[in-house]
Amino acid sequence: MNREHISNLSSALRQVSISQDPQQAQQQSTANSNAQLQHLESSFGNQSQQTQSRITHFFKNQPEEGFTLFSHRSAPNGFKVAIVLSELGLEYNTIFLDFNAGEQRAPEFVSINPNARVPALIDHSNDNLSIWESGAIILYLSVLYGLQTISEQSQIMSWVFFQTSGHAPMIGQALHFRYFHTQQVPSAVQRYTDEVRRVYGVVEMALAERREALIMELDTENAAAYSAGTTPLSQSKFFDYPVWLVGERISIADLAFVPWNNVVDRIGIDIKQEFPEVYKWTKNMMRRPAVVRALRGEQ
Repeated sequence: MNREHISNLSSALRQVSISQDPQQAQQQSTANSNAQLQHLESSFGNQSQQTQSRITHFFKNQPEEGFTLFSHRSAPNGFKVAIVLSELGLEYNTIFLDFNAGEQRAPEFVSINPNARVPALIDHSNDNLSIWESGAIILYLSVLYGLQTISEQSQIMSWVFFQTSGHAPMIGQALHFRYFHTQQVPSAVQRYTDEVRRVYGVVEMALAERREALIMELDTENAAAYSAGTTPLSQSKFFDYPVWLVGERISIADLAFVPWNNVVDRIGIDIKQEFPEVYKWTKNMMRRPAVVRALRGEQ
């Protein structure tokens, strides 16, 4: 992947040194945790006239149309929603919450997201309807704009649930135990990294099957040679042609994976070498102008 395109999400994780040895990582994690705790205690002690004024002011003066996305600069799930909004060409504004100031616990925000986490979305054109959890948000947008048939929708929902329950949480846990946990737990790092690899194996197989079907359909001139095994599929002119998880066009089933694929190298997984179809799929998505804008935080 071309790292030059990335963005707020990558820069938020830039402070993490992949080459740190375990003892240094533990010391840094402990020091960071203590500093954050002291800062939080100080913040909540004084708090938060400024925080309350910013969040309160927004909720008292909500726009009449468009969308407001509540996110955080290091939250892949927030960028997931931004990517879908951007792909749809929708007008939206992002409020990046300040966790150190406790903005995620502001009563007004908790009223729209009882989990007090990001992302959350307000649809101002629909009576300020609020939706929380990234999977629910992108499914809402997908249904709202009728992006697929009923049969496609069921398949898309399967992939979205798979991404939100199996893909993102496993990468998140691997990142936590690798860089942020107060003690080194190698077995936890291994367990979550192995599970991420298993998940990518599922996606790799699905994309490979889609590619084989596409090549056999479009490259009819050489289909017999491919079937006989005398010519590898990699010789087809359609070998790098974009394929998607559901149907013939990109959908939220694909886009949901983008921001997490963008940080998976931080847990020692090289998708280019280990999962070539996932790599090509991700590269095709990362080159899309709307995806680039969303990852850069442009609206």
